[in-house]
Amino acid sequence: MSNNTKMNYFITFAKALMVLIWLLLLSNLFFPFPGKAEIVFYLLLGFMVMMHLIQLLMIYGAFSEKLKLTKQEALQIFIFGVFKLWQIKGRLQ
Repeated sequence: MSNNTKMNYFITFAKALMVLIWLLLLSNLFFPFPGKAEIVFYLLLGFMVMMHLIQLLMIYGAFSEKLKLTKQEALQIFIFGVFKLWQIKGRLQ
């Protein structure tokens, strides 16, 4: 199995894990967890949203001339973070 194939499996697994994490964090909005867990999950959701927004803004700032992102790609970078960026890194060269 080549390194590229291994990386594709890893990225797919990581993106699936990110979807599960988003679902867990967002589910707290609709079905709050008991006790202090509710507040912890609100804080984690806020932190994750901020970090992914900062990452997206950094990508726009650093690569705006070399990499034109579609709205769909920007949304995927927001959701999946660096894992989506790894998929489109070839366009930076």
